[in-house]
Amino acid sequence: MITTYTRKRIDILVDAPLCDWLIEQAAAVEILHHSILPVESGLGRAGPWRDDGFGTVGKRMFLALSNEEKVQALLERLAPDIERFGLVIAVYDVEVIRGERF
Repeated sequence: MITTYTRKRIDILVDAPLCDWLIEQAAAVEILHHSILPVESGLGRAGPWRDDGFGTVGKRMFLALSNEEKVQALLERLAPDIERFGLVIAVYDVEVIRGERF
């Protein structure tokens, strides 16, 4: 049987122009490995939106796996800017293989 390890996954929906800032915030708490995924469309409090390239601000999904301490440190670092930048954040437990990598 393969051994798995519990780690945290953090997903952050962010405006595309803020991606470099978010990556810097993650790096500051030693979350160095991540993925940035394009988000095509959605429905939020302000209504539906679509990344159509015509005057809309595109959205991206920042995805990272790490240990609980680093994810908590990132959340604390982002706390003052969550409302200002309209960040949507989800954190949950995941099971990973090769736990030493996260």
